[in-house]
Amino acid sequence: MAPTPLELSVFLNPLVPESLAHNTRTISNIRSISGLLLGIAAGILGLESLQGFAFYLGANLFLSALFYFVLAHADPQRYFAGTPGSRGLNESGAVKGRNHGSGAWREIWLGGGLFADALSGFVLGWAGVGGVIR
Repeated sequence: MAPTPLELSVFLNPLVPESLAHNTRTISNIRSISGLLLGIAAGILGLESLQGFAFYLGANLFLSALFYFVLAHADPQRYFAGTPGSRGLNESGAVKGRNHGSGAWREIWLGGGLFADALSGFVLGWAGVGGVIR
C-alpha cells in the first residue's frame, strides 16, 4: 500500500522532538540574555516610562526579524512545530506547503519568554542600571 500524502510529507520532512526542544530553549536563552542587555542599555540611555518599553519592543521586533529572516530563512516550520495538524492536507487533498497555516512563526515572533522571562530581565537591568547612574 502506497503512503498517503500526509505520511510522505512527514517522512520527507521529519520534526525530531529533541531538536524542537533545543530550538525553543535556544530562542528562550537568547531572549533572556538580550532582555537583560537591553535593560542595561535603556538604563544607560536614561529612558523612562513608555520610551523604555518602546525601546524594548522595537529591539525585540528587530531581534525577531533577524531570527525569522536570517536564521530560519523565512521558513520557521523547518525548525519549530507550530500548531497541531499544520502539516496536513488542504481543502483539495494536496499536502500543505510548509509556510501555509503553520503557526510556527509564533515561536519566533512571540515565543521564548518575550513577555515573561525576557521582560523581567529587561526591567531588572533597566531599574538597576538606571538607579545606579542617577
